[in-house]
Amino acid sequence: MWYIIFSIFTVSISLFLIDRKKLKVLIPAYLLSSVIGFSLDVIFDFTLKYYYYINAPIPNGILSFLMETFIGPPYGMIFMQYLPKDGKSYILYLIVWTLLLTAIEAVFHINKLLIYNRWNYFFSVITYISTLLTITAQYKYLFKE
Repeated sequence: MWYIIFSIFTVSISLFLIDRKKLKVLIPAYLLSSVIGFSLDVIFDFTLKYYYYINAPIPNGILSFLMETFIGPPYGMIFMQYLPKDGKSYILYLIVWTLLLTAIEAVFHINKLLIYNRWNYFFSVITYISTLLTITAQYKYLFKE
């Protein structure tokens, strides 16, 4: 149930915060965020069993697919929507977003919806930083300013 509520919340907030005129710029961030998130779930959840989701109303693979469609990628779009232009602001922005995404994960972990087996918050922070840097690099490559 919590997964569904959080998905609805995420999609709603992204619809409110995203400028539809910038979809040409934001759709690649959405797609890359989705591919990265689902790939990491396949590697670390299904294959290596470093973490797993519980109390889901649907099978874990389908849940992971839906989460990487309706939860993670909209945050990637919001991240790109407000991307600062200068380097110092970008570093602070990256730190704030990494903390935000880790806090969202912590809510799932603390509420025992996400169980860590051989995973921890440090791995999550590294994963979030890498993902945000990757979608930023994609943006800079696709839309040279």
